[in-house]
Amino acid sequence: MIAVLRPLKDSGIATIWSGLAASTIGEDLFRVAVVWIAAEQIGNAAGYVNAAQYGAMLVIGLIGASLFDRWRADRAMIGAKYASAVLALLPVGGYYVWGISIPLLILSVMGLAGLRMVFTPALQSAVPVLVPNRNEMQAINGLFDATWRLARLVGPMLAAVLNALLPVIHFLSVTAVGFVLSAVAVWAVRDRTYDPSVPPRPSRAGWRGAWDALLDGARLMLREPITGVLLLVNAFANGPWSVALQLAITLIVLEHDPHLFGLHGLAALGLIIGTCGVGDVVGNLVAGSVKFQKPLQTMFLGYVAMGTGFVLLALAAWSLDNPFKLPAMMAAALISGFGGPFYFIPMITRMQTVYRGVEIARVFRLRLAIMAASMLVFNLAATPLFDLIGPTHTEFYFGLLLLAMGIAGHLYFRRLEGRPETARQILEH
Repeated sequence: MIAVLRPLKDSGIATIWSGLAASTIGEDLFRVAVVWIAAEQIGNAAGYVNAAQYGAMLVIGLIGASLFDRWRADRAMIGAKYASAVLALLPVGGYYVWGISIPLLILSVMGLAGLRMVFTPALQSAVPVLVPNRNEMQAINGLFDATWRLARLVGPMLAAVLNALLPVIHFLSVTAVGFVLSAVAVWAVRDRTYDPSVPPRPSRAGWRGAWDALLDGARLMLREPITGVLLLVNAFANGPWSVALQLAITLIVLEHDPHLFGLHGLAALGLIIGTCGVGDVVGNLVAGSVKFQKPLQTMFLGYVAMGTGFVLLALAAWSLDNPFKLPAMMAAALISGFGGPFYFIPMITRMQTVYRGVEIARVFRLRLAIMAASMLVFNLAATPLFDLIGPTHTEFYFGLLLLAMGIAGHLYFRRLEGRPETARQILEH
């Protein structure tokens, strides 16, 4: 059996995985629908809708730790998913009163992003409880990462299919169903998601408690400098990645109209992003199953692939005519998607190895807050960049930025891992 699928033999993990799959597929369907609706309604200013969710993630990431770390992991995850279902349905209800409402869409996007800051750190803290065997941790991280990456394949492909059956606004209704299924799955195995011997870490309420939690997360990162650097690099890289994958490609499809066999518009977008998901899944099967002898330098090759794919996608949009444009953009997206798991899975496994219990949640939430800040800045910059140089040039230059980060990180850690004593310490984690 493939290593990343081995954890599914455990019925508890299989139950959580099934709920996580329903939820993440729904979220990717939601993401495609929101960006498409916003792009149709407000054009290049759709970047501000994306920026709103990252602003919410930043705020919750900065002030939420003092509250959420008091909750058991199961309660945090279940509550977050039920609340997410309600927020996903908010624009659907508004649609029947006012029609498409961008303010309601933004409110829903911000709410779901904030609740993601509750659910994801709780899930990360639950992983070492689900799998106490350290040697199996890479496999379950690979499995859960595969779920998110599989959603990038299934969600957009599902959007292409549902586009012929439902109004786009009801993609959000399907998302809400996924959230409810996820909450029910966690509830079914809730006793497996927390360790009663590791009680929640008490912290002061209010701004002082939030500040203490942030400082604690920063101290934990400084305690493990290599892990801290890896988390920070990943957090920053999510900024250009989010614009290149989630926003620029949508506007490129609207501008260049890649089509094949009658597939165009939202269907073409679903095929491109879905093909990126295929690369994600294939890369995950490799990165989740193989223990790399030189893990750090190999991780950064993931960003080399990611950046190269975005650059090639922009070149395909510029230089090729239909019917070759869409297949070439899909091939470029495949390359880009393949690189992501090579960085993420080793990073998460290392984090769960060097930290314990609520430490994981605090470090991961700080990483999410920094990631949200990067995404917020890049998405706010995206709209003027789209107006100034266009979405295709933006895609090209952000791809070059990720490619440069990958090359620089690979060369640096290649030299670091070349030292025998350093390589031994790295492999111990």
